[in-house]
Amino acid sequence: MTVFGYFILAVVLFSLYIAYRIFEKISKQRNAEKGDAGILEKGVVLLFICLLTVGINSLAGVLSYTYFWEKAYRAANENKYEAIVVGYKKETVKNQNFKNSSYDAKVVYFPEVKYTDSKGKEVIKTVDVTDNQPPVIGERLKITAGASKDSANSIELNWVFFIFGGVFTGITAFFASLLATYSTKLTFKRRLNISSYIAGLIVLINITCVILIYLKQQ
Repeated sequence: MTVFGYFILAVVLFSLYIAYRIFEKISKQRNAEKGDAGILEKGVVLLFICLLTVGINSLAGVLSYTYFWEKAYRAANENKYEAIVVGYKKETVKNQNFKNSSYDAKVVYFPEVKYTDSKGKEVIKTVDVTDNQPPVIGERLKITAGASKDSANSIELNWVFFIFGGVFTGITAFFASLLATYSTKLTFKRRLNISSYIAGLIVLINITCVILIYLKQQ
């Protein structure tokens, strides 16, 4: 299993632990007011809490890891190259349409780049990110790459994407912390303060990663 796989596993297990703690607190409050609930009701409540906690924690953690932490780590530890776009790798992704609860298929194109590594060998790899307007064939990109990685790490910054991503991960970290502290005896005001600090810390870490990637680009 890769480092990313272990990270996802850790996020899921932690989320399930938090979900069970929240479920226990809700069950005790419910039993004190209305008596013991049925097995079906308990199962539905536990499932909903698990999905909620796993979803929010994944948004905060996995997005930060993928688009900030891992990219900054690779930028700091891998060799930098100037690569030429030589083609595209086509992938189909599905986006949920909330209006009619269906899924729309969308084709995305990840640039394939060619560069000469530190050993003088010509290498072709797929860049790890793309957007609505991928670079054209023949365009030069600044990347970092390592022998153990199948993809090339793009260090060409899309500022709109990074700003939006930094704000979004901060917001999700805030709600993830607010949800996680529900199982504690802390007051709501105290939980708000703690969640704000954690969200600010995540945003600060992500901004630091962006600065590191930018410095590597120069």
